[in-house]
Amino acid sequence: MHLFPNKGVGLAMIITSGRVETDHLFSAPAKPAHPTAWLDGLRGIAAFFVFIYHYQHEYHKAYNWGYGGANGEKAGVEDHRLIQLPIIRLIFTGGPMVSIFWVLSGVSLSLKPIQLARSQSWDKFFDTMFSSVFRRMLRLYIPVFAVQSCVLLATLLGFYNHAHDLAKEWPFYGTNEKQFEVYDSNLGQIADWLATMWKFANPFAPHRPKYDVHLWTIPLEFRNSIILFATLVGYAKLRPRIRIVMTTLLYFYLALIEQGDVGLFIAGMGCAEFLIILDENAKRLPSFEHATDGKQSKRSQLLWTGLFVVGLWLLSWPAWGGERTPGYATIQALTPSFIKSCEMTYSRLGAALALLGLCGAAFLRTPFETPLAIYLGKISFPLYIVHGPVNHVIGEAIVPFFWRITGNESLFAYETGVVLAFAVCAAIVVCLADLVMRVVDQPSVRFGRTLQNKWSM
Repeated sequence: MHLFPNKGVGLAMIITSGRVETDHLFSAPAKPAHPTAWLDGLRGIAAFFVFIYHYQHEYHKAYNWGYGGANGEKAGVEDHRLIQLPIIRLIFTGGPMVSIFWVLSGVSLSLKPIQLARSQSWDKFFDTMFSSVFRRMLRLYIPVFAVQSCVLLATLLGFYNHAHDLAKEWPFYGTNEKQFEVYDSNLGQIADWLATMWKFANPFAPHRPKYDVHLWTIPLEFRNSIILFATLVGYAKLRPRIRIVMTTLLYFYLALIEQGDVGLFIAGMGCAEFLIILDENAKRLPSFEHATDGKQSKRSQLLWTGLFVVGLWLLSWPAWGGERTPGYATIQALTPSFIKSCEMTYSRLGAALALLGLCGAAFLRTPFETPLAIYLGKISFPLYIVHGPVNHVIGEAIVPFFWRITGNESLFAYETGVVLAFAVCAAIVVCLADLVMRVVDQPSVRFGRTLQNKWSM
């Protein structure tokens, strides 16, 4: 038995209780508040692409294939669709965006420590590292546990009954995500949730927690952050050129031993140092020197743009049929046998190269400096941890509702229903993410600072 059958009123209260900051989201880009604002904007867009992926993959399969990836060897597979082309496919695939997240984490967590190390401000460096290590778990886990507590409450209230029933006999064309069991007993549900959260929190045995399988990245984010902090401390007193070489070698070593997720944090560390070097050089040069040698500037822009595009192309490595997809098949054929997963190795390399290209070419960052991108960056973490429950509780219920209006016999009718339902889900996800940002995420950051100040010597 669940506590209350009437679910509509509670949902309406949740959705309408927060005020979303929509002012100026679509206005012309103003000068960013700080030089690295584009990192937040990129994180926000990547988070929204992850939401798109986790929504649409319940209703589609074709996105998994590269363009031409079936090569006529798989009956009934449509592999010549626009969404399967490199770079375009990134909008609909989530794995590459996780790689982008991890490089961005490496950049944002490394910028201040590397600045302090380069200036040899060792007291401030130690204080920064102490603060980073102490607060990292609180920063990641408090919002997750708060949202997951709401998932438990929603389950007890009966919100998940429909999703649970659908998972038994999946009616949609796409992926049936793992769904947790809905217990008849509230105590049984609570006990199962507590056991799941206990297991989930372990960063040394990461897995996909059944109450939201998308949260598998959070323990890895924590573990890899701590490894990054140790690396920053270990490399702090190296001469800058030596540190850059060591960082590069460490990235490739981690990629070769199939620890590429850690490697992406290290790649972010390298990108952070590169950004700092560019900033230092810009401050040293007189302003008139920036306008000289235009040809060199154009060559430099072409180089960084090329690196960015190559990175995006590698990042687009197909989940299915990469060994037959034009271009990727050639690379895979030339790849040594000790590299077990071309998809993971090369797509992660692509994330690192794409971020490096953005670091070198400021003009490429413009889309990530818009008010909308910056706003999505502000709510990116809450958006990531709320979109899964919304997809299951609301998305899976309203897609059939819209199909009753549009029909689903033709491709156009099918996709119209999916898109209309997505628009509703997107509005709800953004509202909830904004609410979680205000009520949970920002207070958790302040709580971490307060605890650090009270407990520090």
